[in-house]
Amino acid sequence: MPHKDESLTFTINGRRKSPVQTNIQYTTQDKGTAKLSFQLMKDGVPLPLSAAVVKLVLFMSDGSRFVRDIEIIDKLNGRLTYILSDKEIKHVGTVQAELDVSYTNQQAMSIHEFSFEIKKALIDTDILPSVEYYIDDFESLKNKINELYNETIQTVEELRKKFEDLQNVETKDGAQKKADAVQANLDTHINDQSNPHGVTKSQVGLGNVENVKQASKTEFDNHVEDTSNPHKVTADQVGLGNVDNVKQADYYEFRQHNFNNERHVTKNDKDKWNAGQLYKLTQDNGRVFYKASSETTDYNELTDTGMYLIYNAGLHGPGLTQCFLLIMSYGNTLVQTAYDATNGLKCFNRIRKNDWETWTPWVEIETVGGSQKKIDAHANKTDIHVTKSDKDKWNGAQLMKITSDEGSPLISISDSDDFYEKIIANGKTFGTFYSTGNAKNSPSSVSTRGTFHFTSLDDNGKGTYGYIIATDWNNNVFSNYLDKNRGWSGWKRLLTENDTDSVPWLNATYKNGAKTGDRQLQYKKEGGALHLTGHVVTNREVVFASIPSSFAPSKSATEMVGVSGTTGMSKLIVFSSGDLKLTGLIANDSNAVNGYYIDKVIPLN
Repeated sequence: MPHKDESLTFTINGRRKSPVQTNIQYTTQDKGTAKLSFQLMKDGVPLPLSAAVVKLVLFMSDGSRFVRDIEIIDKLNGRLTYILSDKEIKHVGTVQAELDVSYTNQQAMSIHEFSFEIKKALIDTDILPSVEYYIDDFESLKNKINELYNETIQTVEELRKKFEDLQNVETKDGAQKKADAVQANLDTHINDQSNPHGVTKSQVGLGNVENVKQASKTEFDNHVEDTSNPHKVTADQVGLGNVDNVKQADYYEFRQHNFNNERHVTKNDKDKWNAGQLYKLTQDNGRVFYKASSETTDYNELTDTGMYLIYNAGLHGPGLTQCFLLIMSYGNTLVQTAYDATNGLKCFNRIRKNDWETWTPWVEIETVGGSQKKIDAHANKTDIHVTKSDKDKWNGAQLMKITSDEGSPLISISDSDDFYEKIIANGKTFGTFYSTGNAKNSPSSVSTRGTFHFTSLDDNGKGTYGYIIATDWNNNVFSNYLDKNRGWSGWKRLLTENDTDSVPWLNATYKNGAKTGDRQLQYKKEGGALHLTGHVVTNREVVFASIPSSFAPSKSATEMVGVSGTTGMSKLIVFSSGDLKLTGLIANDSNAVNGYYIDKVIPLN
């Protein structure tokens, strides 16, 4: 299979290398044929690749990136080859490329950077590839993104370590269960009066206390606080016979209660509380309502005003696995605003109005910083801005179309058209055309294409002076000229070497005893002239030969011809009838003349 094979030789050394700017150019139609061949050298000899894997990194001008395994066709002599894929060849522009070599002993090296061009073929004017990424393996992806963007890529192990602590984060239910277990153990320990720690009375400062039963502090306190009058003391005995038998507040308690404003509620407090909002927007602790990752949240069912933290993608959501959601409503209008909980930059909105089912699509809200970045990026693209010099150049350029917008001929002449009329009536001074072979006044019986140019147009926009150049399907070239006073001059076909080289020579007819000398007398017509050749033995003053009148000049013509046998000349007369005659003689020795050389080209007009 034929390929567009381009070869590159790279020498491996430690010296600083600049990217190689090659003159390699492919087109978007080079599918399966755009081939790159490489020869790798080190210290003047080929670089062995028997234990190596070579990858080709391609960075396209539209931001697409590819990392491909490259075929090693000669491991001993360091020769490699790669054919661009159909996906890669459609990315138009300058391609930045690099060869990377990795050995099985973990050694690796970058060979060289180079670039080449992919040009859009005319047939691919509608091609509009999207940005693509293709990496053969994860390590290549990690290495190339680090190199191109100087960003840190966390491996799966790094991510696992980063989120290890999440394993130790206690849930609310788990913490409550542990607290309940500790409380139960504490209660058991408090109620255990068997001295589980073996404490002695000396250790607690009771070494001198007799080992007899004592009233416990609890029993003593109970006795002190016993208001049931265990000793049966009467009110009269204590001088309170006239006091009602109800509990009284002492003066201190009364004073404390009377001046403690925190215990009293005013009318203003009640009015304020009664006018307050009783609907909860958050949990009692002020945190947002939580929807766990184990749930499947249907955003369409979240209609209560409030703030939420949703840890699942759910149904009918903005596509975020972790987001803060704010819900607001007024009348029949309900708004949901979602914030990306991962990076905090993206915000999405949607609205439901007038009914209870139809929601608008989620729309990402642009930030001021994001908008400014886009504006700055646009402003820095100097290739899309027009300068005054550009406008002056374009305004001074020729704006008349000579083809259609897609590049096809400007005028199409069909079988029912008159070739001349269609050309002069198009209102253009210059352009291109296509004509079938059946059109009236067509220059050929097969289809033709060509150009026309009129130097003058009449008041109706028709051509009055100009010419046409037409080439037919058989590669014949015709010309025609228009003069408004004389009309069209008629089609003239341009002669080529094929026309003249293929015209055969014909034998003339001898008369009055003439015969062939050294060469037969022959004739042919080409290029508007009669060609004669031959050596004739004949008498003068008689018609010695004739040719068809269609080959003869319209008026008789004369030419001087040489004689044989001696030095001299005689006059040859070619009549319009086609007869040939010799007359007169100028010779050194007229008796020595034995023939005449007829080698002449005679114009026919």
